Amino acid sequence: MNSFAVRTAHFAECVFEAQSLGHGPGRYRKPWGVGFQREAGPVYAQTLSAAYLRGVADASGYCAGLMDNMSPGGEMADDWEVVATFLRATADGLLELPDVASVATGAGAEEIGSAPPPVLRYELFAELLDTSGVARLQEAAEAVARCCESHLEVVPSAQELEWIVSVAAQEPIAELAERHSTSARGMYRRLEKMWARLGVRNQVQGVALAVERGWIAPPPVRAGGPERPARL
Repeated sequence: MNSFAVRTAHFAECVFEAQSLGHGPGRYRKPWGVGFQREAGPVYAQTLSAAYLRGVADASGYCAGLMDNMSPGGEMADDWEVVATFLRATADGLLELPDVASVATGAGAEEIGSAPPPVLRYELFAELLDTSGVARLQEAAEAVARCCESHLEVVPSAQELEWIVSVAAQEPIAELAERHSTSARGMYRRLEKMWARLGVRNQVQGVALAVERGWIAPPPVRAGGPERPARL
């Protein structure tokens, strides 16, 4: 959901930029309304293939469904609903295009992942939308993105996990640096950035967090020193 919220905010930002350059504004005050999306469909189709748009429709509809079942309520409720409605309307509007509807469900997933799409005709969207609606969509999408980010668990990458295992096993930093073709100072800098990203202050807290979260097994303590901990 976070990625969809970020994409929605980017869409609104690009439309707003086109309007600041003199395009529009248009009559639609709600970019999340199906009326706008019906007119937006042919604009999408100018640069995106039917298979790609089918993938967008399927993914947008799926994400809207997830959001319907996960509304946070409270102050976020209105923003959440705006984004969910935008995604649902995007899916519905695209599936009204005959070429898109004729593509089998799921067939567009590979197309989406194959290459970045061409640039959209944002100036044409700007001609359809009222400026206040664009601003509201961007505000809502950015709020949802912040909400999602605050609930995401930060986890180490595969590379970082190897570093944590090495640190927990008390491997000398010089040896770790040599294995990764860097200097000891460079390795220390990498580790410091990793600890900061994981929200801890040092390697002791970092290893403790990794054990607590189940990323690595607790290092066994033996007379000859700790064994190398295993990744879980």
